[in-house]
Amino acid sequence: MKNMGDGRRKVRVEKEVQQIISGFVIEHLKNDLDGLVTVSRVNMPADFRAAQVYISFFRNQTDPMTAKDEVELQKKVVAVLQSWAKDIQDEIAHKLKMRYCPKVAFFYDTSTEKILKIEKLLSEISPKDIDKIDLFEDED
Repeated sequence: MKNMGDGRRKVRVEKEVQQIISGFVIEHLKNDLDGLVTVSRVNMPADFRAAQVYISFFRNQTDPMTAKDEVELQKKVVAVLQSWAKDIQDEIAHKLKMRYCPKVAFFYDTSTEKILKIEKLLSEISPKDIDKIDLFEDED
């Protein structure tokens, strides 16, 4: 029978790893990246041997970028973080006493951008438009 505490431990370890990586980025990588890196979430299997780290990046510049340039910037940010993966793993091993140190892999998290786009679209809807929407149109 599976221990009921396993899920809570996994969540707790993921949060700890997220905080350690966030602190490392703030302390060591602020000069390597021209913007703000946010570690949005960390996913780990039950054996804690790997960590999928999802990040978001917000540029300091406000000038618009093409979609192609944004994708290239996202790839660059992930590559910079991945180049520091060994040092980040050493930091995790130092701060968390675990049987195995997770091997970290970075991925760009697009969910934050999607949320911002949805919020922008929702903010553009006027109250008059909302009154015109019939949410129960198909119900009999």
